[in-house]
Amino acid sequence: MTAEPWPVRLYPRAFRERWGADLAAELRANPRRWPNVLMSAVGMWLHPAAWPATSPAQRQARIAAMAVMVTGIGWFVTNLAIEDTRTLSGVLNSCAFTVVAGLLFIGPRPAPSAGRRLMLRLTAPAALGSTVVAVVHEVGGPFPAPIRLLLLLTWWGTWALAVIQVGRTVAELAVTPHPRAFRLGIRLLATSAAAIGATQLVAAATGAAPVTACFGLLLLAAPFFLRPPERAI
Repeated sequence: MTAEPWPVRLYPRAFRERWGADLAAELRANPRRWPNVLMSAVGMWLHPAAWPATSPAQRQARIAAMAVMVTGIGWFVTNLAIEDTRTLSGVLNSCAFTVVAGLLFIGPRPAPSAGRRLMLRLTAPAALGSTVVAVVHEVGGPFPAPIRLLLLLTWWGTWALAVIQVGRTVAELAVTPHPRAFRLGIRLLATSAAAIGATQLVAAATGAAPVTACFGLLLLAAPFFLRPPERAI
């Protein structure tokens, strides 16, 4: 069996299962098309609503997982960049209301098994975060530079792991919300992601790492690639 060309393997599995063989044959016939295929793969990952699906519920789950991951990672990176800036931290905290509202709208009623699964997946992040908080409050400070770096990496790594685990669980939930509520929730999360992106751009302009501006620009585009098409729902 002939192996797929590497650009084809970059596509989501659902896409490869449906059109991977045709795309691989086309790429072997015209190898110079690989840059276009590569850009198309990036675009496909940013548009989960366009992936082949066996049901509208499966497509909804993918869009919801994408929205949770984009918003969560954006919040995580922005907090990391503006940790010591009170003004921007207040702006970011105000985004929490729309994030929570969006999660409530897109979140279906989880089955008991899904709730247990989420609790198990969040056990490790909760334990790590609690350990960091306990060390900081019990030992006090100041800490030596290596210990401080370890605590910071553990703290932010805990949040990153929690975001990933919540996104995985949302993608696996079988019961989906009403289409109108789902669309409203996605729009709220996309708006929150754009607001977080704008905060990152301001942080970059006031001295944060240049990579912060790149994340900010990507998040500003969230309302475009997270918008659920009407026919997909």
